[in-house]
Amino acid sequence: MTNSDSPQDRDLFDEAGYLRLHPGLRDAIAAGIVESGWDHYDKHGRREGRQPNDVDPGFYLKSYATIAADLGHEPRRGDAASHFIRRGRARGYLPNAKAPRPDDPSAIGSRFGGLWTDRPDALDMIQNRFDLGRITDKQAERLRTWVRDGYVTIDLGTATDRLAPAALALDQTFAGIIPDARFRCPSLADGPLPWAPELTPLPAAALDIHHLSGAIRALILAPIVTRFLTELFDSPLRVTGTEGMLRPIARAPFQDSSFAPHTSQRGFAGVWFGLDEPVAGEAMSVYPGSHPQTEFLYRDRFKSAGEARRMGEDIAAAEEASHAEQLMTAIRRRGFVRTPLAPKFGSAVVWHSDLIRESVTPAGLDICRGLRVVVGPRTVAPLDAEGAVTFLHTQDGHYFQSGVYPDQEPLD
Repeated sequence: MTNSDSPQDRDLFDEAGYLRLHPGLRDAIAAGIVESGWDHYDKHGRREGRQPNDVDPGFYLKSYATIAADLGHEPRRGDAASHFIRRGRARGYLPNAKAPRPDDPSAIGSRFGGLWTDRPDALDMIQNRFDLGRITDKQAERLRTWVRDGYVTIDLGTATDRLAPAALALDQTFAGIIPDARFRCPSLADGPLPWAPELTPLPAAALDIHHLSGAIRALILAPIVTRFLTELFDSPLRVTGTEGMLRPIARAPFQDSSFAPHTSQRGFAGVWFGLDEPVAGEAMSVYPGSHPQTEFLYRDRFKSAGEARRMGEDIAAAEEASHAEQLMTAIRRRGFVRTPLAPKFGSAVVWHSDLIRESVTPAGLDICRGLRVVVGPRTVAPLDAEGAVTFLHTQDGHYFQSGVYPDQEPLD
């Protein structure tokens, strides 16, 4: 079996294997004395010299012939545990001869589902798509980054020409040129607002700006971005919401899955298009790798406050605010590292709906124009469309809608 004295052995820790080695911990977890096997190992087990997994290198390396091909070299004993955790576990490989075999080793860990990249065998699926010629080496590496970090940065290449028209459309919206435009400005009101001059210097967002501008839609549906998203979703796209901002609105740690609920509760993504060189390096931040690790629930049942209210739960604003506190606790306990998200002009960032993000408003009157987009597969709808009349529009083979302007034809 494999051991490590380093706190970095998080990558060698296997929850199920640790509990098999120490079955008494199950009762302690059920009684609320211990949070999890990892919590026990991190606080006590490592110091006590306990094994972080129950992998038997001799058995494991002898049993599975594909390990050498995966590693690119003849496997050594020290490779066994990391291979099992990264690849073998999802294939149904056993860590030792007496371990039970899971019923469905490739099942997505969250009960709320997710994308195919959330499957434990996602890395194998990416390799298979590459070997079959479905994706290029660059696309495969981008997908591996997505699986690991929960976000990727895409260079827009020739689509950079679409940024200036989109930025102009955003400026015109904040100048009041589009009379029907609606805005979100937390410092002025809770709900959508019509344009007013005092909006411009404040942190505010022009809502569903994709519905008001053909230039914005052209940027969102740039082929370099849609190629990645359609590979991610295995589907044409459906743009369900946008916010255009002159400066980001400050927000404590949150997940889109909780605040922008959809019918597939983890089956959509967010995109940020930077329309300026970032003036504030930490205006937006992410916590890489947090997307499969945190499951904040309302009333221990619901992925979002919207879903809880739909089912008759009385969710107060204070309970919604506790979302950030829960995520901060998870960040501290699991050692996620806050990483500034400052996409340069000419790039876009795509993130997982469960990735933990946060934002701060740049100091003074600094402008940091950008466009935040919520997008998913064609068949996935936002919850605010349920019970309301929704019109789907098409462009370049993809779909878009608006809950802010449901009866208005899209503007060009």
